Amino acid sequence: MGSASGPSDQRPKHTVRLSPFRMGATPVTVAVWKEYCAATGTPLPDAPPWGLLDDHPVVHVSWNDIMGIDGKGGFCAWASDVAGFKLMLPTEAQFEYAARGGRDGQLYPWGNTFDVAKLWCSVMTVRKQTAPVLRPSNIYRNAFGLTDMAGNVLHFCSDWYGPYTSGLQTDPSGPSSSAENFRSIRGGSWGIDDPEVFQCSLRFRNISGSRSPSVGFRLIAG
Repeated sequence: MGSASGPSDQRPKHTVRLSPFRMGATPVTVAVWKEYCAATGTPLPDAPPWGLLDDHPVVHVSWNDIMGIDGKGGFCAWASDVAGFKLMLPTEAQFEYAARGGRDGQLYPWGNTFDVAKLWCSVMTVRKQTAPVLRPSNIYRNAFGLTDMAGNVLHFCSDWYGPYTSGLQTDPSGPSSSAENFRSIRGGSWGIDDPEVFQCSLRFRNISGSRSPSVGFRLIAG
């Protein structure tokens, strides 16, 4: 996990062991979020400029909206009840491992060279919105069958954002708190035009209550 030569918050590169888990093949869509809102009476999120398109990733939702302010409610509590098993946001370690498709050290979900044809981003072609989670081009299904692990939307992770520690770790879940109330975010988004930002080890952060047209999420089941 991490990088030996990337930005300081990606270092040190360290070994992580993870218990088995399952991950959603795509980001959670607007259509699924609408189901949650209809079932629970939760107001719909603010529409981005392109509208609330059912087959696009849901955006303008916060970590608190997804997990509940105490980490035990929100969308994930409803989705878990519907599914009959616990669903939640992935940890950073789970997301990075899944993004690489299990291929140790790989820079991007598809390999070590950036390929603009494999993701929805603003490198070479300026994008003005998200893309459908299933589409005919600019998409890549990695070795685990996951799409949009780079591009389309950034993804909230469950962890508080903080520095890495060295040494072997098992199922790390990040620091116990964040003085700035930052949660970790992964994956790059539709509006980013820098190829390096889509590397699997890149880390972003945002406060728990923030809502952005560039940030969505996907779920995992342990």
